[in-house]
Amino acid sequence: MNDLLQVKNLCLNIRSHAEEEILKDISFTIKESEVVSLIGESGSGKSLTALSIIRLLEASCKISNGEVIFADKNIFNLKEKEMREIRKKDISMIFQEPMRSLNPVMSIREQLREAYINYKDVNLEHEIIKNLISVGINDAKRVINLYPHQLSGGMKQRVMIAMAIACKPKLLIADEPTTSLDVTIQKQVLDLLIELKEKLNMAILFITHDLAVASQISDRIVVMKNGKVIENCESKLFFQNPKELYSKSLLVSSKYNRKLITNIDNNDEDVLNISNLKVYFKEKNKFLDREKSYIKAVDDISFLIKPSSTHAIVGESGSGKTTIAKAIMGLTQVTSGNIKILNKDILKMTNFEKRDFRKHYQMVFQDPFSSLNPRMRVGAIIKEGLCFLKPELSNTDTNKILYDVIKNVGLSKDSLNKYPHQFSGGQRQRIAIARVLVLEPKLLVCDEPTSSLDVTVQKQVLDLLIDIQERTKISYLFISHDIKLISNISDTISVMYKGKMVESGSTFDIINKTKNEYTKKLLKSVPQIKI
Repeated sequence: MNDLLQVKNLCLNIRSHAEEEILKDISFTIKESEVVSLIGESGSGKSLTALSIIRLLEASCKISNGEVIFADKNIFNLKEKEMREIRKKDISMIFQEPMRSLNPVMSIREQLREAYINYKDVNLEHEIIKNLISVGINDAKRVINLYPHQLSGGMKQRVMIAMAIACKPKLLIADEPTTSLDVTIQKQVLDLLIELKEKLNMAILFITHDLAVASQISDRIVVMKNGKVIENCESKLFFQNPKELYSKSLLVSSKYNRKLITNIDNNDEDVLNISNLKVYFKEKNKFLDREKSYIKAVDDISFLIKPSSTHAIVGESGSGKTTIAKAIMGLTQVTSGNIKILNKDILKMTNFEKRDFRKHYQMVFQDPFSSLNPRMRVGAIIKEGLCFLKPELSNTDTNKILYDVIKNVGLSKDSLNKYPHQFSGGQRQRIAIARVLVLEPKLLVCDEPTSSLDVTVQKQVLDLLIDIQERTKISYLFISHDIKLISNISDTISVMYKGKMVESGSTFDIINKTKNEYTKKLLKSVPQIKI
């Protein structure tokens, strides 16, 4: 096979007071119909390498040396008009954060239509629906009329994947394409990418922190650390016998085992008690249609969480997991039911009472970038909650808490003076976690809090959450599509499907003794490292 892409001695600097070299002599090749996985910790330069290939770098980034040869053309010598033609036909990219990549004021139909600019004499509506169904959106006829904010994180990512593969590119750059997808859809998307690779002779540069996913799809593995390529070999050889110590640490960190917790007391008062919760949304009525129809996002859900315990909700994207979290945080209207936190029904509180009570329960959101104010420095973002909900603290106490929490989530003090856009996706999630931990809440609602983190940082953050739980008896409601991760950190699990709870119980019973067909399907879809 011929080399489709050659990255030769690529070096990249970021213009600042002192020019900082971020990428250092990066070299690798991708052959036609080959899948190369780029792995490494958050901030190692994976995404910058991908953006350099497709020439979508910010103005502050400067290529100081090297070449990128695509189909015998040096990308860096092309005019912007020629580069746009390549992006339109030959190279597509799936970005890490779909909410930033989708236009909030355009419907899904309008955005996908742009991807079919080369199609003539084709029923575009049919092609768009067919494409959406291929990435796991079965109710595509309804989804094409929606806007990005009306979709879950997983649904938005699937729309992005559909847009990227619409032009049937020669090279697909996939930057964490399955991060926010549940395991069943992840398997479906990976199977689809492999099928497209074979059918279209398409090469894939696959950027991921999930080593199990990389082992399932890759022909070659390229490991990056601190802007350098430290290992480049066949996938099978890498997973059998990695050469570098860093590579070995990645493999060890990919198998997370929770520390045992011994201080759970079932006689303690419930931290969270949800009973018969229903959240229904009115569907848009057709013209002159008087009958009101509802989408039952959450349909009669009940569960409770004890102090110092972790309850996990797992299920496919669109099953209602995040809607439960939003209902707890008062971010969506509840149709009926009760939500009690520390034995107080928050649905019956006044706005003033709820504001004062909010310091006892906080939330870590799925998309860290959209949940952080881009105009505020990190220090001000983290300090905001303390100033608002704990005004009695002195400046000295506040600063001490800031320094402690930023250290605990693995960031330096210098991070407090930077803005969110100056961090990688994984680093931004650590900032989001630090922002809520400063308040020392009794309940922390975690909506996919580690989905954008690489395996080493994921282990670090989970260890941090467990350590805090042991010290303070904090309780976690952990929402995730990663049933493998959930099984290692939770005490109890609820499995959801289409707004209903299909199974709930202890983690051991759900994972090892389940008789439910849907739960069995989830467990079978979990990717395992392929040796």
